[in-house]
Amino acid sequence: MKRILAALGNLLTAIALVLAIFAASRGLVRALPGDPIETLIAESGTRIPAAELRHEMGLDRPFLSALGDDLRRAGRGDFGRSLLSGGEVAPLLFHRFANTLALTLLSLVLATSLSVLLGVHAARAPGSRSDRLCTALGALSASLPVPWIGPVLLLVFSVWVPVFPTGGGLLLPALTLALSLSGFWARLVRERTRDALLHGWADSARARGVPELKVLLKYGLWPVSGALLAYLGTQAGALLGGAFVIEAVFDWKGIGSLLVDAVLKRDYPVVEGAVFLTATAAVLGTRLGDWAQAAVDPRVADGEVADAGRRG
Repeated sequence: MKRILAALGNLLTAIALVLAIFAASRGLVRALPGDPIETLIAESGTRIPAAELRHEMGLDRPFLSALGDDLRRAGRGDFGRSLLSGGEVAPLLFHRFANTLALTLLSLVLATSLSVLLGVHAARAPGSRSDRLCTALGALSASLPVPWIGPVLLLVFSVWVPVFPTGGGLLLPALTLALSLSGFWARLVRERTRDALLHGWADSARARGVPELKVLLKYGLWPVSGALLAYLGTQAGALLGGAFVIEAVFDWKGIGSLLVDAVLKRDYPVVEGAVFLTATAAVLGTRLGDWAQAAVDPRVADGEVADAGRRG
């Protein structure tokens, strides 16, 4: 019963957080200078009076009344029509979100693979080349921002050694994100795995003749998997919210670049739909990470330990 109530409370908190983000972003974007009606008139050359257009698009309605209607429509997957193009917002959002999802999944697969391989090998041999590489990668990923890593990789692998396209490709932006994430993850895996291997279970398993690979996986990596899953869920939620800089640098048509463009043009329905979708993805990603951590180590759900990485 305690777990059910906790799960219900977490779900209600997540829903309330998404609604609060949606309402706040809706108010903020409408408070920005600039009028989308003026932009629409200038781009389309229509002779319809601005007041009539504003009424037709519902921009003259009270904030709370319009907010309630927008939330009900968003819950059904209906985000209205773009003020500028007149097209349905939902198909555009889901197409862009699918692109961001592909970028996120590939980035996380690359980052997880690199960090686990390097971190476990470094934990097994302190002071080795792998250990030094793990430390160097962690320092570089912490000190070099993604806006710098992206253009450098683009220059090297798309200009100097043209093996990737300069825009529209998936692998190079995913690799950029993976490099920025894997440094911290590799150090996390190394430190937690090293601590876990110091416990007597690993030595006892070796004494019984258990293969070293099984010892590393069962007594070294498994105890840290909860912490890694929790961090993985948080980063997945953040990336699903739109990797704005990466999408801009590599011309990847994701939800982040769509949101930036819509904010600049004051296309309110697109902004509101994109914020609703990205906020939901970010919150769900974080919650899924927490649930995965609790599934790996039930003591986390019971509050017995603060970190699944401490499981021995």
